[in-house]
Amino acid sequence: MTAPEQEASGLTRVMDLHGFRFPLGTETLGVSWQPRERRPGTLNLKSCELQHPWSDRLVRDELAALTLRDTIAYPFQDRVLDTLCAYHGLESTNILLTAGSDNGIGLVVDALVRPVGRLLLQEPAFEAWRHYAALRRVRVTGVPGVIGTPPVADPNPLLDALRDAPGPSVAAVTNPGSPSGLLFSPSTMRRFAETARALGHLLVIDEAYGDFVHVSHAPLVAEFPNVVVVHSYSKAFALAGLRIAALLGHPDLCEHIGRFRSENAVGAPGVALLERLAPQRERWREIWRDVRAIRRDFVDRILAAHPEWRVLQPGANFATFWSPDPATADAARDHLAAHHVRIRSLSGVPGLCGCFRVSLADRPQMRRVARLLDSVTDRPSARRNGLTVEEGPAR
Repeated sequence: MTAPEQEASGLTRVMDLHGFRFPLGTETLGVSWQPRERRPGTLNLKSCELQHPWSDRLVRDELAALTLRDTIAYPFQDRVLDTLCAYHGLESTNILLTAGSDNGIGLVVDALVRPVGRLLLQEPAFEAWRHYAALRRVRVTGVPGVIGTPPVADPNPLLDALRDAPGPSVAAVTNPGSPSGLLFSPSTMRRFAETARALGHLLVIDEAYGDFVHVSHAPLVAEFPNVVVVHSYSKAFALAGLRIAALLGHPDLCEHIGRFRSENAVGAPGVALLERLAPQRERWREIWRDVRAIRRDFVDRILAAHPEWRVLQPGANFATFWSPDPATADAARDHLAAHHVRIRSLSGVPGLCGCFRVSLADRPQMRRVARLLDSVTDRPSARRNGLTVEEGPAR
């Protein structure tokens, strides 16, 4: 197709750069991009970085042990892959390092979704799925993953979508859910994998927050050739700034995705730190246990002050709250922002109306945030109108 034909079809647009005209693709028009904004003096409880004094100390100590070569030389991945084999119980051929889970999702869309042209996306999900699919002009079928008020996880829409898909597709599910914090049981995840395999679909599981709640889908990778897992070390090991994750999958799938040269985006400091941090699993488990303890204390304080609210379980290094008043989510966000604390309102996320998410910091900070949330109340009109909690189906 010639350049004029592409422009006429809507595939390209001519951009005028101060008199220099050049055709660019139109796929970027449907997506947004906003660079991260530095906010001095603001407590960031929106992006779910691991913030804990013990992990700070552990990462700082291992960072101090790095050598100059770990920065100035290109990285070799053989030793860190050996370490990750023990961590996940897989072979090195099952593991492909990526520059964070965002990069991993982009690789999955490029290498696995784009050829079949269909993505069954259980939602709510990480925004990167729709972002990269739009850039590749891939059709996305959104599949509800939660129902009810307060929301509960529902596997049936995805099972139905797998059965109804017209041909080989890629299905993506997040477990534990983000931003909901809801969790599918191991038997449900196995059912997803079995159903997808029987019908010729790939199942991609985003387990970015799995370590916080003792969830690993690596055993499914070992058993099912159609399962790919996105695993984030940035979240679990407090390495958000280094952007490091992995795709876990069948060796042939990893070899295929590897041809997109994902290793070139993974820096040497991240590889070196991961090699040192991953073997310290007991220390990390101690940290994750304390994160859960901080969460329990924070949730108890919030629900004591707001008995009409609910928390979505089990969460991760965050807590997602639901209020029967849909306006409360934005009110909580705005009230905390006025006190230099950032959280995420989920009022515009399908299935999560009335919800807001608060990631966790240390105990003193979370107690301060709980005191601030004491001032947030549901509207009297909402209570007068009889907004009540509906129980979800038994699971």
